[in-house]
Parts: sequence; structure tokens; C-alpha cells
Amino acid sequence: MSNQILCSTGTMVGRANGYDYRVIIENKDLPGSDGFELMMLKAWYDKLPEVASSLEKAGIFTPTIHFEKDVGAMLGLGSDAEHEEGLRLFRANADMAKAVGAKKAVFHLWDGRFSEKQIARVIEELDELYEICERRGVELAVENVPSRKPTPLANLLFIAEKYPRARFTFDTRHATYMGECQAFFESALWESRICHFHVSDYSGETVPGMWGVTRPILHPGEGIIDFETLFAEMPAYHGGTVTLESPVLGDDGSLDLTKLVHSLFYLAEKMKDC
Repeated sequence: MSNQILCSTGTMVGRANGYDYRVIIENKDLPGSDGFELMMLKAWYDKLPEVASSLEKAGIFTPTIHFEKDVGAMLGLGSDAEHEEGLRLFRANADMAKAVGAKKAVFHLWDGRFSEKQIARVIEELDELYEICERRGVELAVENVPSRKPTPLANLLFIAEKYPRARFTFDTRHATYMGECQAFFESALWESRICHFHVSDYSGETVPGMWGVTRPILHPGEGIIDFETLFAEMPAYHGGTVTLESPVLGDDGSLDLTKLVHSLFYLAEKMKDC
């Protein structure tokens, strides 16, 4: 089975260019990429129909979407009112997925601030989240983002046991930070439950005061991850989609497309037919 090599729109859209979705359209024929993973942004909430319509008219292929990263925190860390707002935004993200034709949705169900009790609570609510996505023809893929206790792998194993329909996103940066790459490769999840794959590197550093937030996000080979060894030790991956998440947006709004294309072709070499 051949895997699609995707480029996250987060590699090229950000604060430096005003979160301008038109940058995606301007670079839609990106060499080395089979399509895009649409990174949902807070700045788009007041114009989602405009963004979706423009991307569709431009023929942007987005088989995956990354739900806005703070929605999970609203569901698990906030007040009752914030929880309800989190559900509303989750539905808005799911509606956007349907509007752009995405079939998989990456989701941060927790982050490093969550306690063990809070993680258990949001896992209990997953059934409703799965239903919201399934009604829109979208497969929800919870990502292995860092957590203190239980570990990301333990969380996903518990979810897999509780929800037979559960599928997941494996992220190289998160797994390396947690020291769980090999454990994932050897787990029962790998063969049938990992449906999406994120690739990026990092320096080994985290944002001061923010446990588990690995920054800056680097390109394969620029940080501490030995990708040659990782790919050599990794069992065959047949999830169908692989996304490069490493940004190329400069502080002045410029894009280093040469670097982006180089990384995409590297991923194609390693993961297109693995």
C-alpha cells in the first residue's frame, strides 16, 4: 500500500503572514507533496465558510485536517461554560473537515497540563466526539501528544480497548520526547490502529515553563532524532497518510520552499512505500 505524502499548512501559514490561507493556494502545486493537512487556526473561526470555499475552488486536496489545538484543553481543563464552548468549536472543526473533504482528523485530546483524572474524564467523553466526526464522514485520530501520567502510549492503549473504532496519529517528535518510539513500534496498536503519521524534529529543548511543548520545530536531520535509525527500526507503516509538520515560514513572511520540498522528497523516499 502506498502512503500519501502530505504537507501541513502550518509549515507555511502563521503569524508572520497574518494567518493568510491564500498562501496555501499560491503553493498548491508543491513538488513532492500529494496534498495538504489543513491546520485549523483560531484566526479562521470567523471566516470558515470563506476559507473552505476558497480552498475548494482552488482544488486544494486535503485528505487530513488537524483540529485546532486548544479545543481539547477547553474540553478537559475549563469550566462547564468553557467545556460547552469546546464542544461547539469541536463541531465547527468537524464541519470544516467535511467542507474541505478531509477524511481523517488529528486531535490533541490532552496536553502536558492535564492531570491523570482530567485525562480519564476526556477519554470518557470520546464517544460523543467520535459520533460528531462519524456523522460528517471523518475519522478522528487522537495524537500521542506528551502527557505526564499516564504516558501517551498508555492513554492510547486504554482508548483502543474502550473504543474498538479508535484510530490514532503517531508523531515522531512527541514519541521521541516521551522516549516511546520503540514501545509504539512493538505495541499492538501499530499494525491496525495507527492511521496517520506526523514527521518533524526538534532540538531537545522545550518552551520554558511549558512541559512537553517541544520548540523550535525542526526539519528531519536538523535536530536530535536519528531518522535513519528510526525508519530502519520501524515496522512497516500502512496507515495511508504521512504529514511533514516542519515549518519554513520566516519572521519576515518569506517561505523557504527549497527546504520544504527537500524534506517532502526525503519523506517520500522513506515512507511512500514502506
